[in-house]
Order: sequence, then structure tokens, then C-alpha cells
Amino acid sequence: MFNRALVIFLLISSFAFGEGETNAKVIEKKPKITFLDSFVEFNKMGGIFIYPLYALSILGLAYVLERFFFYNFKKKLWEERLLNDCKNFEIKVQELKENVEKSNSRMGDVLKEIFRLSKKRKKLEELDKVLEMEVNGQINELQKGFTMISAIINLAPLIGFLGTVSGMIAAFKSIYQADQVSITLVAKGIYEALITTEVGLIIAIVVNFFYSLFVQKVERFTQMTVEAGENLIERIVENEN
Repeated sequence: MFNRALVIFLLISSFAFGEGETNAKVIEKKPKITFLDSFVEFNKMGGIFIYPLYALSILGLAYVLERFFFYNFKKKLWEERLLNDCKNFEIKVQELKENVEKSNSRMGDVLKEIFRLSKKRKKLEELDKVLEMEVNGQINELQKGFTMISAIINLAPLIGFLGTVSGMIAAFKSIYQADQVSITLVAKGIYEALITTEVGLIIAIVVNFFYSLFVQKVERFTQMTVEAGENLIERIVENEN
């Protein structure tokens, strides 16, 4: 009888202590933090200036994607083959004209206009003026949106810095009003204030990277088209003479 009672006591004790440990684990378990919770907390720490930065990031992404598809999928900017044909004096002017007519690039559009106006304008200076006007017209189209992209690159860090200044003012105000100043209080205010500067710099760096690529494309187009145009004009003038 005693042995049975002892066994029952041990079983009940082990069950009770086991359940207590399980409950303790449940109590100690921390709630899972989701990405949405982290994002909301991040926005709160960034303050009101984080939202203009989000607007700039969306606007910058839209312009970058529009220019990217414009340069790479709408129409080719230049053709190496066409440039080589203009520099190759073994190719006759009529054959060169046929090659230019077949071209579906912006360089080809400029050269087509030179051929078209060469019927009325025979002098070298006049054709050079045509080349300059046509290239400038293409550059204006290629540079659409550059003003807004430059504005985003300049504004994003400034708004971020303004948010940091505003956050620092609030942080020092809370320090001034606090009865006891601690390192945690100071660090928390500075940490929250610097968030907008970080976001602004990230936006400016990313947009500026793509902006530099776009500028390089436009410069490359200008260089190659002017070179092809000058060679073509020289060929046309020599053929007329």
C-alpha cells in the first residue's frame, strides 16, 4: 500500500512540475515580430519626414524604369555597323544611303535627315548645321526626365538631413525635460534622428547610380552619331564635287 502511494505521489509530482515548466516556457516565450511590425516601428522612429522620402523613392524608381526601358527596348541608340559604313570610303554613297534607310536607330534617323536635306544644302557648313540641329533634337528627347532625376538626387539627402535636425531638436527637448538623463535616452534620440538621413542618402545613391549610366549612354550616342555624321557629310560633299 505504501509503495503504491509513493508511486502515485511521484507520478503526480512529476506531472505537476512538468506542467509548471511548460507554463513557464509559454510565459517566457516572446511574441514573434513580423516584418510589418518592424516597418511600422521604423516609420514611427523616422517621424513625419520619412514619408516625403518614400514619395521621392517611388518617383525616382518610376523615372529610372521609364528611362531604362526607353533606352533599351523602344529604339536602338546607335549601330556600330552604320558608323563603320560611314567611315569606310570604299562603300559608295548610294549604297551607304540604302544602308542608312534600313537602319532603325536614332543614329540612323539623324543620318537620314542629312541625306534628305543634302539635296537642297550642298555646302559643308550647311550640312554641319543640320547635323548639329538633329543631334541636339535627339539629345533633348534622350534627356527627358533628367531634371526630375537630378532634383530627386539633390532633395533626398536634404530632406533626410532636415528630418535629422528635427529629430535632434525633439531628442534634446526630451533630455531637457527629463528628471534624470541617461545614456539610453540620449542614444535613443540620436538613433531615431539619424534614420531619415540614412534613408535620404540611400535614395540619392541608388538614383544617382542609374542617372550616371543614363548620362554615359547619351554621351556615347552623341560621340558616335557626330562621328558618323561628319564622315557622311564629307562623303556627300566629295561626291557632289
